[in-house]
Amino acid sequence: MKIVIDVSNEEKAKHLINMLKDIPYVKNIKIESEKKKRKPDFEAVFGIWKDRDITLKGIREKAWRKEYFCY
Repeated sequence: MKIVIDVSNEEKAKHLINMLKDIPYVKNIKIESEKKKRKPDFEAVFGIWKDRDITLKGIREKAWRKEYFCY
């Protein structure tokens, strides 16, 4: 089970972490700072359609097929 706690005060967060460390059944504490969040890596998806025969016309044709509509 995982519990996510968002704390607005850094000093109080440190106090909470120290309290949690003293509890014997708490297995792991992962600290994630909002300041250190990574930006999405857009280059990671470059080339995902490489060597695929996909055209705008083909996408449009498939989009208008009856089996693609949700009713």
